[in-house]
Amino acid sequence: LVAGEASRLLQARCPAFFAGRTWGRFFDEGGDFHMSIDGNHHHRHKASLGKVPHFYDPQYFLSTAEVDAVGDEIDAARKRPPHKYKLRVPEEAIIECQDSRTAANTNKQKADTGHFDDTGVAALVCRHGIPIFFANIDTPGEQQRYAVALIRCVFSELPSEATGAFLYDIGCVLDVSVNKFDILSEDIMQHIMFATTAMHAYAHQWSCQLMYNPRLKPGVTAMGTVMVWDPGTVDKRA
Repeated sequence: LVAGEASRLLQARCPAFFAGRTWGRFFDEGGDFHMSIDGNHHHRHKASLGKVPHFYDPQYFLSTAEVDAVGDEIDAARKRPPHKYKLRVPEEAIIECQDSRTAANTNKQKADTGHFDDTGVAALVCRHGIPIFFANIDTPGEQQRYAVALIRCVFSELPSEATGAFLYDIGCVLDVSVNKFDILSEDIMQHIMFATTAMHAYAHQWSCQLMYNPRLKPGVTAMGTVMVWDPGTVDKRA
C-alpha cells in the first residue's frame, strides 16, 4: 500500500469511496465508507460440475483456504473465555434476534450439500451498489466466517486509520461476537461500526432497532446488496 491511500484494487472498484487521501472520519459523520454484507443461497454450484481450473485466478472471490482459516480462528477464539463486554442492547433482545434470523442459525441447511459443493455466495458491496469482494458459502448455514473474512479483506487494502460502517442482517449479533471474542484485530475494532441492513431492521427487537437501524445512524446510507442481487429493484424505487 502507498501511505495514506487505499489499494489500487479498491480505488478501481469504487473511486467514490477509495480514491481519496483523507481517512479517519468519525462515525457521527458516517465514517469513511459503508459496506453491506449478505449471503445469497440461490447462487449455488453443482458438485458434479467439478472444480475451478487451477490456472484461473479469481479477482473478486476470496479463496476457500482463506475463509476456512478465518473459521478455524473463530472456533478457537470461542473456546477461550469471553471478554467482559457491556452490551449495547439487552441480552434477551440479542438472543431473540439470533433465534429469529435465518442468517444467525449457522447450522440450518439452506441447500442440498449432496448436490452442491458451494451452497451460496456471500457478497461485500459498497453503498453505491458496486461488488467489492465475494466468498463462496460451502457450509450448511451462513456462518460468521464469511462476514469476518470479507471485513478483514477490505481492511487489509486500506490505511490503518480508515473507518468503515458494515451493514449486515444480523449486524447486532456479529457486533456482540467480535466484542466478546478475539475475532477481529484491535486495530480493526477501533475503526469499525455495525448496523443491520434496512430491509431487515424492522424484523429485529425494538431495542435492537434503536441501536442498529441504519436510518438512525448519522451519515449511513441504508442501500446495500439488493442492488447486486436484484438490480431491477433500484429502477423500481427511482
